[in-house]
Amino acid sequence: MLVEGVKPNAFTISALLSGYNSRDSPSLLFLLHCHSIKLGLSSDGFVGGALVNHYERLTGLEDAVRAFEDISHVDEVSWNIMIDACARSGSKEETVCVFSRMRWDGGGFDSFALTSVLKTCLEKMDLSLGMQLHGSALKVGMDSDTAVGNALITMYSRCENRVDSVFLVFSTIHEPNIITWTALISALLHHKMAKEAIDFYRKMLRSGILENEFCFSSVLPAFSEFSSLEHGRMVHSRILKSTFQLDVGVGNAVMDMYFKCGIIEDAQLVFQTMTKIDVVSWTTIISGFGQHGKGREALKLFKLMEERGFIPDGVTFLGALSACSHGGLVDEGIKLFKSMVDVYCLQPRKEHFACVVDLFGRAGRLNEADSFIEEMGLKSDALVWETLLAGCELHGELELGKKSAERVIELKPGEDLPYVSLSNIYAEKKMWEEKVEVRSRLDACGSKKDAAQSWV
Repeated sequence: MLVEGVKPNAFTISALLSGYNSRDSPSLLFLLHCHSIKLGLSSDGFVGGALVNHYERLTGLEDAVRAFEDISHVDEVSWNIMIDACARSGSKEETVCVFSRMRWDGGGFDSFALTSVLKTCLEKMDLSLGMQLHGSALKVGMDSDTAVGNALITMYSRCENRVDSVFLVFSTIHEPNIITWTALISALLHHKMAKEAIDFYRKMLRSGILENEFCFSSVLPAFSEFSSLEHGRMVHSRILKSTFQLDVGVGNAVMDMYFKCGIIEDAQLVFQTMTKIDVVSWTTIISGFGQHGKGREALKLFKLMEERGFIPDGVTFLGALSACSHGGLVDEGIKLFKSMVDVYCLQPRKEHFACVVDLFGRAGRLNEADSFIEEMGLKSDALVWETLLAGCELHGELELGKKSAERVIELKPGEDLPYVSLSNIYAEKKMWEEKVEVRSRLDACGSKKDAAQSWV
């Protein structure tokens, strides 16, 4: 076209950009952008919007903002593309800034823009922003819109400690869809309300809405929570009858359900029959074997995972370290921890350190656990001291137990765990006076041991 002297217009460049794939060479995107500038088309809304989309995915938000600022007439579509690009990049401040600019410029907003901003509300500190956006939706009559309602349910479940607002939003949605029900079920599980999540799952089915892969993956943990094998099998049966049995996320959730219900053979069978597996699949089966005391089998799976070219992440190593701990494989666990740092260059989190301390503690190598805490500079980490204290309680180690308990009391005042554990160590050694003194300290600090409960 160029050779024949035909001058491209905005639709030509837009068509070429719409055919651009992020897997293509970046130079192709730069070339198209260069042509649009030379032809005076980079200020066109369609061209600019496409450039924003691609630059955010390819080189980052900064270049996307530059392409956006070059658009001469920003319409609602252009604003939406920019807001969505900011939200995808994870920049909450930039997303809110662009949304506010759109409002100041006198532009209205649709459900797409509102849901994009709501997606950035991920923590409790974002509740105020989420409520302001909810207020905006109420003012323009969008609160009953399905897409906005879905985003509000997710926002309140993440940012609020209660589920009252989640139920209130759900009740205002005129046409709840599978995404609405899944968001509600996920919100209930997030707040440890597995029974209520199962009840709403049944209501959803009675209303005639069928599950999708996300719904299956969301509801299965509810049955795992209750170790309800019979009902878990029913859901698995529905999966096998659906078109989602090949979905890797669904397969991982089914496998996890069987592990938590104690049926290792079925969990392994699910893993073996999955047509596609990912790192989460390997992590699930390694952790599952470890939780059931099969440490050596878990390590074999970890090595097989490496041999097949999968790269373990921090969660995989946590599952493998836990497997070593439960299986008493101390040396193997230490080797694994060193591999995580030296070979895979992963930064250990406090859970990894606690796992190594637990590894030593369960094996009775308590002094080595204490030395590890010193060497790693973990004196201010309450979790590792709690873990060491549990090891001391298990093996009746008094002196190190007292040291660990004092550290936990210092780092987490008001916690009843150190008093109870230390009291149990004294009781084991028949040091009744010391036990009474620790119990008195527990009462004096205002803490109260939670009553235990058992079920069969």
